[in-house]
Amino acid sequence: MVKATINKEHYACSVTNGSHEIVVDEPLELGGTHQGFAPKGLLMASLASCVAITLRMYADRKGWEIDKIEVEVNVGSENNQLLFLEEIVCTGPLTREQKDRLEDIAQKCPVSKILAAGNEIRSKVL
Repeated sequence: MVKATINKEHYACSVTNGSHEIVVDEPLELGGTHQGFAPKGLLMASLASCVAITLRMYADRKGWEIDKIEVEVNVGSENNQLLFLEEIVCTGPLTREQKDRLEDIAQKCPVSKILAAGNEIRSKVL
């Protein structure tokens, strides 16, 4: 469960999962107060961090020596379809085969699976 609460301040939302709290906001140029990630940026952050964590878990299980994993996510479109573009940099002595395997594993992270599935969203105003 995640809950977002917004009051009258434009457009800072308090978001909590019951244990942690973050602020999500819009940038100044969109009328926000720029106190935190914009919603779209937070979505990209979720994908980037999920990929990084998934790759770290996989590399650790395989015993691959990777000092650092950096995942940059951008959003674009291709053929009128939303496209998430990931650039992944792994610092360490990896072979081309290992890098190819990590590309496959990146698409298996839970957030990647959710975004790729085209899930339905149902809203109900109470």
